[in-house]
Amino acid sequence: MKRLLNFLAIFSLGAMICISCTKEGPQGAPGEDGIDGTDGTAGCIQCHTNNENMRIKSTEWAVSGHVTGGHMGGSTYASRDGCTDCHSSQGYQLAVMGSWDNTPADKPLSANCYTCHQIHETYTSDDWAFRTPDGGMPFLTNGETSDQGSSNTCIVCHQSRVAEPILDLASSDNVSITSSRYGPHHGPQGNMIAGMGLSGAYELSGTMNYVNSTHATDASCITCHMASGAGSGGNYELGGHSNNVAVGSWDDDSREVNVNGCIACHSEFTDNDGITAFVAGARATNLGLIDDLQQELIALGYVDEDGDVVASGGSPLVVSQAHAAAIYNFKFITEDKSILIHNPKYAKALIQNSIEALQ
Repeated sequence: MKRLLNFLAIFSLGAMICISCTKEGPQGAPGEDGIDGTDGTAGCIQCHTNNENMRIKSTEWAVSGHVTGGHMGGSTYASRDGCTDCHSSQGYQLAVMGSWDNTPADKPLSANCYTCHQIHETYTSDDWAFRTPDGGMPFLTNGETSDQGSSNTCIVCHQSRVAEPILDLASSDNVSITSSRYGPHHGPQGNMIAGMGLSGAYELSGTMNYVNSTHATDASCITCHMASGAGSGGNYELGGHSNNVAVGSWDDDSREVNVNGCIACHSEFTDNDGITAFVAGARATNLGLIDDLQQELIALGYVDEDGDVVASGGSPLVVSQAHAAAIYNFKFITEDKSILIHNPKYAKALIQNSIEALQ
């Protein structure tokens, strides 16, 4: 047996030596050339060009409210549960995919290029694409979906939050408001622009019909707020990535409205002076309408001169469903902060019918 095993071992070793000594055959015919690879810098120069366009955008962005408002990145809001979704870049990138109530990041960042754009995902021009929810943005207040195209990137966060109590206009039961902050929170612009049937505001019956203005159908956040700046002297605070439609103060006549954001529809205006005068007149009229509603609410003891609701946990405000709806509509209009301009016809109907409900 031992001899047999030795023989088999020697035989196997010999076979291996024979195989390893087999000579290679002749050189085969050359194959076809493969496709050339991409130049290593081709992806980079989609953004990192030899011009200063990126510098212009970042300079504009540095003066935008997203940066200067004090509510992003290092603010306390960015580190709060329930707030970080819209007050940090990391939270927003999760919210735009439909994930809300996220845990704050260890180092929350302010809004930046990565917040709104798909930077460094494909290393092509596709990286400029907006982060947008698929199929439109469902509103948090009522579940209704509003598809506003490129504006979906904005209305992920620029929308109302759910306000308790939720009202039932068909009910005769009174409701109890327990917070001076009752209302849609601070950013219902997307709801206001969506308007009729979608806004989440309470469309009380009255003498005015609810219809949308053309801003709701023919304009967008991008076309109005990011039109190329028309300011003089290299004004980076107007248009572009500053997101500002206007700069300056109405109080000292230094206000300047960017005509480039309006001229596509308001072709009668050819310069900033003309559109600024028009907006100033509309603004004065609209402020008067808002004040009419506020004075009705003040007279009933529902809000104070600052517009805060006169309510707290220890001293709740008990009112009818319709009166609570009028309070909500007032806060909805004032928190939109456009002085009705986002959707004038719809906002004016909310005001008039709310006043009638209070009288």
